[in-house]
Amino acid sequence: MERNGKTKTILEKGSLPKPSATPQRKTNHKEIAISFLKKIKTIHIVAVIGVFSVFIGYLSVAPPTDLPNWPLYSLNARTWQSFERWGQHVKPYHVRLMTTALQHLESRALYVLTYLEVPDFIEKADKPLSCEEIKTMVDEELGYQPLSLSYLCRVLHASAHFDFLEETSDDRYTLTPLSKYLTSSHPKSLKGFVKFYSGDEALVISTALSRSMFSGQSGFKEVYRTELQEHLKVDPMFQDIYDAGTADLSRFHAPAIIADYPPFVSCKHICDIGGGLGTFLHAILEYYGFNINGTNFDLPDVIENSRAYFKGMNIEDKVSLVSGNFSKKLPQFNCDCYLLKDILENFSDEDASVILATLLSVMKKGNRLLVIERVMHTGTFSDEKFKALMDLTMMAFNPSHSRLRTSEELYFLLEGSGFVEPQTYQTRAGYNIIEAYPDSQ
Repeated sequence: MERNGKTKTILEKGSLPKPSATPQRKTNHKEIAISFLKKIKTIHIVAVIGVFSVFIGYLSVAPPTDLPNWPLYSLNARTWQSFERWGQHVKPYHVRLMTTALQHLESRALYVLTYLEVPDFIEKADKPLSCEEIKTMVDEELGYQPLSLSYLCRVLHASAHFDFLEETSDDRYTLTPLSKYLTSSHPKSLKGFVKFYSGDEALVISTALSRSMFSGQSGFKEVYRTELQEHLKVDPMFQDIYDAGTADLSRFHAPAIIADYPPFVSCKHICDIGGGLGTFLHAILEYYGFNINGTNFDLPDVIENSRAYFKGMNIEDKVSLVSGNFSKKLPQFNCDCYLLKDILENFSDEDASVILATLLSVMKKGNRLLVIERVMHTGTFSDEKFKALMDLTMMAFNPSHSRLRTSEELYFLLEGSGFVEPQTYQTRAGYNIIEAYPDSQ
C-alpha cells in the first residue's frame, strides 16, 4: 500500500527511524555554585548558633552552680547533644568499635597521671615540663621505685592525644582544661574519683563482669568473694580510696543540686543518712551560712574518716556525727529533713524497702524525705550515657540487683514503704530530687 511505501523503503535499508532526541539542558555552573554556597551557609549558621549558645551560657553563669540558668542550660544541652550525635555518625563504625575496645587503656593513662600526681607537679612548676623533669619530680618527691623514663614518656605522649595534657613543639607538657580537674588545688578536683573508678581494683572488678553475666553476682564479689561494704570493713586503705571517690562526686554536684532545690532553706536540721565523709551535708550548711544544723550518719569506720574531714572547721555546734547501720536500726534524730543521696541505687528492691521502712520508723509527722539519685530516662543524651555507665558500675561494685531506677520505680518503693506525696525536682547536675512525706495515718 502506498501509505506504507515510505516505511517499506526504510525497512529495506536496514534501519529504523531515530527517535527525536530530547534536548539536554546545559550544565549551569553558576547555579551549582549558588546551591553549594547555600549549603555551606546553612552549615555555618548552625555552627554559629551552637557556638553562640555555648558562649552565652558561659557568660550567664549563675553562682554557685557553674552552670547557666535553666533556659540557657537547656539550649546548651540540646546543642551539645546534637553535636555529640552528629559526631558519632560521622566517625566510621569500625573506628568507633576499635576505639571503644581500647578505651580501657585511655582510662589507665588517666589513672597513671593521677596516681603519679603529674598535674600537681606541672601546676607547681608553673611552666611546661619535659618528660625527664617530670620523672625527676616523681622519683624525688613521691619516693616510689624509680620510673622507667621510656614508659613514662610514652604515657605522657599518649595522654596528649587524649587531651589530658598538651604537648608543646619542644616535647614539653602543660595542663589542659581536663587535667586541671586532677590537681589537688581545684575546688572541684576529681582526683579521688579517678583513683577509685580507674584504679587497679576497679580494672580487675570490671573484667569480672563477664562472669557476673552467668552468676548474677557483682563483679566485686566474683573477685573478692564478698560484697563491697563487707570488704571495706577489713581494708582501710581501700575504704579511704572509696570515701575519697564518693566525696569528689558529692562535692562536684553539690552546688547545682542545692541551687535547684530552694526548699532546703526551710529545713532546720538535716540528717544525711549514709552521708559518707559529709561533704554534701557540709556544702548545704555552708551555702545557707550555717543557719541550718546537720547530722551525718554512717558506719563507724566512715564516721571516723568524717571526723578527720570536719576537724578544724570549728563548726562542732552545727554538725553532729553519729555512727550506726541504717539497714538495721536508726537512733531517734531531732531532724525535720532526711537525705538519702546515692543510697537506694546500691540496694535491691527488698533491701531498699527495708531501709525506707527503718527510716520511716524514726520520722515524725511533717518531716521530709529527699531521695537524691540519678533517675533513668530523665536527662539529656549525655546525662543518660553517663547514667548507663554508672548503672554498669552498680553491676561491678554493688550487691546483686542494685541499679539505677526510673521515677516510677522509685515512687513505687516510696509509696510501698509508707511515704506519700512524692514530687520530683530536676537539677542541672544530672540528679533528680524526689521529695516525700511519711503517711500521717
